[in-house]
Amino acid sequence: MDPALLPADRNHLDPEDRDHLLRFELLLSQGRFDPAQDIVEGLWIEATDAHKDLYKGLSNALTAVCACEAQKRRGAKEIARQSRIILAPFPRRVLDVDLDVLLDSVSDFVKRGEGPIHLRRQE
Repeated sequence: MDPALLPADRNHLDPEDRDHLLRFELLLSQGRFDPAQDIVEGLWIEATDAHKDLYKGLSNALTAVCACEAQKRRGAKEIARQSRIILAPFPRRVLDVDLDVLLDSVSDFVKRGEGPIHLRRQE
């Protein structure tokens, strides 16, 4: 499947993957970035289609956050930059995630060393 054709929602996913993504969101909202990264890394390892690179990019973005938390700022900046490259082929909204919002919040976190990571625009 072409990455550009992935749906904006999660309805096409099997229930287990939807559950993993819900746990991922919950952990992010709690600021628990390491276990959130573990979840998308697990999805990445298991995926066999266009979702594989999407999950890789999401995992990479959270790796940047975790690196920043470990005081590895230079590495975190490079990982965040690579995340943008990995996620560039995908629609800007995919699997109920606004990739621009996610990537911008990751970049802000890496710059400040703290803050929330968002998956959607906050209203």
